[in-house]
Amino acid sequence: MIKKLSYLAFICSLSTNVFASEYSDWLASQNQSFTMYKKSLDDEFSDMLKKQWTEYKTFNTPSAYKSKKPKVLPIIKKTIDIPLKELKKSVKIKIKPIKKTKAIIPKRIIQKPIYKYGYSNIEFDFFNQNIKIQYDDKVKFDLFDINQNNISKSWKILSQTDYKKLIKQIDNYSNLYKLNDWARYLLIHKIAMNIYDNKNKANIFTWFIFTKMKYDMKIAYSNENIYLLANVKEKLYQVSFFTLENKRYSILNPNGKAKSIGSIYTYPTSYPNANKKLTFDMQNHAINLSTNIKQRELEFKYKDTMYKISAKFSSDLIDFYKTFPQSQYNLYYNSKKSTILKNSLLVQLKPLIKNKTELEAVNLILRFVQNAFLYKTDQEQFSYEKVFFPEETLFYKYSDCEDRSILFSYLVKNLTKLDVVGVKYKDHLSAAVNFSTNIKGDKFSFNNKIFTITDPTYINANVGKTMPQYKNSRFTIINQSLF
Repeated sequence: MIKKLSYLAFICSLSTNVFASEYSDWLASQNQSFTMYKKSLDDEFSDMLKKQWTEYKTFNTPSAYKSKKPKVLPIIKKTIDIPLKELKKSVKIKIKPIKKTKAIIPKRIIQKPIYKYGYSNIEFDFFNQNIKIQYDDKVKFDLFDINQNNISKSWKILSQTDYKKLIKQIDNYSNLYKLNDWARYLLIHKIAMNIYDNKNKANIFTWFIFTKMKYDMKIAYSNENIYLLANVKEKLYQVSFFTLENKRYSILNPNGKAKSIGSIYTYPTSYPNANKKLTFDMQNHAINLSTNIKQRELEFKYKDTMYKISAKFSSDLIDFYKTFPQSQYNLYYNSKKSTILKNSLLVQLKPLIKNKTELEAVNLILRFVQNAFLYKTDQEQFSYEKVFFPEETLFYKYSDCEDRSILFSYLVKNLTKLDVVGVKYKDHLSAAVNFSTNIKGDKFSFNNKIFTITDPTYINANVGKTMPQYKNSRFTIINQSLF
């Protein structure tokens, strides 16, 4: 009986081993088939790149405003306190103390250099973060002339490298620092510049990597320049673009701007399954660049009392925002703000509105934004339009209307939990708040709610006051709850 059981066990073991061996052979054949399939795709795409190139005219949207912003704004010289009767009508806000959140400092990825034949190591600084990358030496290619044949050859060379290992490293750093697509683009482009030290080759390499990550990217050329284009989710300003099959492809540049470049040559088709749009969105995660903290002292006056606020921000994050192309306003209103901003600005302003009504709390926040910062238009300060994230308003000496509207909205939403919308005129951006009770002043209806004008650029103006020059002007609403 024991011999019989042993025999059966031997047969079962043999069957299992045979099955495992067959499965291993099947898996190997499937992997080989998939590899051959990918090689076939890359070969077909490379062949297509030799043929189908068409000339397209690029366009440029310079600004979100129809007219230039005013250089000088009205100031109410004598601050008028809100009447006690009005304050009593307003509902008291219910607030909970804001607990400081410990900033998460990313642990550095420990990447040991490899000295394997055929691989190289690079190390560089990325917004004060140390990056170490290993790459396949076969990514090197020649580019003597700018034409479709040589671009096709470069794709074929890159498709035969160990690019998956590189993409995995990029993903690891992207997750570590909570990089959005734009930050990821900057990282990949910087890797490319460290490998090639040539802008044209860097754009080809970045295009290849992003395409393999399934992004809808294109490469184009004009004269001696190669351009990288992306199907972008958001509308961009001061960036050249062209439209193909109802898709808007914007030219990417590490400095965030790519003004008029005339006509370009590119191919009309896309790599199979590469259909992801590049997005600048940061709704879910704040970019985690927080190792270099700076501080700024801010002062403002409310009801004959002077207040001092110590605002902190990351200069690494500021450097990142300097590269940011100007985009649609919803993105700035809705972006996830840094823990540093919450721990300094919100924590210090919260006690100032304790036991106050909604009206008085919003009025105090208004006075802070109106008086703690100096006004200057972007054209005067930068010679181009630049929209600030709240951290940037704390950093730069001057700010203008949209910067204050974005900062004000962030403070009101986080300190009072009231709804806020942007109010955009042809050359000005204000704000409006939905109060729990009927508030005296200029107001309008939107989404079945009554919003009262609150202009953070109209110096010393209370809730409900519109700048005189916009009193009867048409405006559009920037709904910050939708994106």
